[in-house]
Amino acid sequence: MTTVNAPVLVVGGRTTGLMMASELARRDIPVRIIDRSPGIDPHVRANLLHSRTLEVFQSLGIADAAIEGSFEEHGVYLYAQGELVAVERHAPVDSAFPYGMSQSQARTESVLEGHLNRLGVEVERSVVLRDIDDQGDRIIATLEHADGSTETTEAPWLVGCDGAHSSVRHLTGCAFPGDPDPYPYVLADVVVDGELDDNFGYFFLHEAGDLFLFSMLPGRRRLICANLPPGHELDESPTLEQMQAVVDERGIPGLTLSDPRWLTTFHIHYRLAPHYRQGRTFLAGDAAHVHSLLAGQGMNTGIQDAYNLGWKLASVIDGTAPETWLDSYESERREIGAQVLAMTRHATENAELFANVSPAERDRIVAHTLLPEAQRLEAARSLQELDIDYRGSFLCVEASDFEGGPRAGAQAPDASPILVDGVATSLFRQWTGTRYRLVLFGGKSIDRIREVTTESLENYGDWIDVFVVSRELEEGWGGAVAIHDAEGVMHDRYAADAASVYLVRPDGYVAYRDRKLSSPKPYFDRVL
Repeated sequence: MTTVNAPVLVVGGRTTGLMMASELARRDIPVRIIDRSPGIDPHVRANLLHSRTLEVFQSLGIADAAIEGSFEEHGVYLYAQGELVAVERHAPVDSAFPYGMSQSQARTESVLEGHLNRLGVEVERSVVLRDIDDQGDRIIATLEHADGSTETTEAPWLVGCDGAHSSVRHLTGCAFPGDPDPYPYVLADVVVDGELDDNFGYFFLHEAGDLFLFSMLPGRRRLICANLPPGHELDESPTLEQMQAVVDERGIPGLTLSDPRWLTTFHIHYRLAPHYRQGRTFLAGDAAHVHSLLAGQGMNTGIQDAYNLGWKLASVIDGTAPETWLDSYESERREIGAQVLAMTRHATENAELFANVSPAERDRIVAHTLLPEAQRLEAARSLQELDIDYRGSFLCVEASDFEGGPRAGAQAPDASPILVDGVATSLFRQWTGTRYRLVLFGGKSIDRIREVTTESLENYGDWIDVFVVSRELEEGWGGAVAIHDAEGVMHDRYAADAASVYLVRPDGYVAYRDRKLSSPKPYFDRVL
């Protein structure tokens, strides 16, 4: 059977694939998404939703559902040889979500799939990608269904979100260079009883090996991860008794494990695809990058891969942007993947080293693990993925010199309190659409603001939403949203002490800014 259906075939129906399909569907781009599994996997492999991910979910209207029943992650208790060394508290970051949330991956996937379903798209389950034929102007994919029947389908674009063992990556011949960590690891999703702080993780450095108890999940469950000495591979999944023995040896007294939902062994791999795009095929999430699960970066990075690619691919498909825009996906996101890989590798290998060095060297490892107070906020911003910057991208243009404010390529900051139609709100709560946002700061130049608003909407009305920010103005006009910034919070955050214009991309990063009030014509002339 041969079918010709949606312009995009997404392979993989977990967090990255669900996010990718949702970003296309909410822009009215028909999409087909398949997954080899029969349903959402109840096993927890990822347990953290970072602040930036929650901001993204807020823009989709699903943040509240995603964090239901979750726990804020406030920091880590650090132990060495069974003794408490420090309580490392995360600095609250500048976000509506000041801390990351500990949540079951199954819950996150369920919320994303429900969102996708409301957009009219269903995940086709128990469907396996068997072959890809790139015809230059389209992809021909061979699919196998649960009953053994095969289907040949055509799609102009294909996105591989199918994990570390990606069929898309394999079938396109894309390399996946890197190497494995020498230590085998065990992982358990279990109920843990004992004197533990729900909002903290626990990190145990021990001469027998390291042990991590991640912060509490709904249902009083925790994800436990520990390494084993090289050469001590388990032939099969560990038993609850074996996991209990590891916790007894390396942890603190009084911890009791029960009700195992999942027990497994695995090897950490550090791998990064050399290219995220090959013609009409893309890789995202674990299909493009794999690394240690420390700091919970993997799932969150995959979600942001999809958030970055989705609006660009939709713009190309609907004919409003040139295909060259798609090259920016790799140039912007691959560097992020490389940074995450390096950071998690350094942290993991440093922890593993503890068991194999002298007492003096162990003291040095502990000292290097503790962050000075001055670095804690910077580290928290990095952990929560709020410091991502695309300033080298051709889709980000700096037109004027600013002292302060978010430069082109940086994330546009939230601002609160502001008033819209007399109601107190925040900036991000207004940014729930799918288009560019043109933000005008004009002071008392009301006539000029009207001219720029009219010109911008006439020429780019299908591309942009216009927001006029004033300390006095309380009503909008002609399609612009008026933001009454009575306390000057937004003016301060955007360094808009004089007339200024910001253009913010659909994914929330500054595309363009200028010190004069004008339409976004210089930007679109350049990038189009």
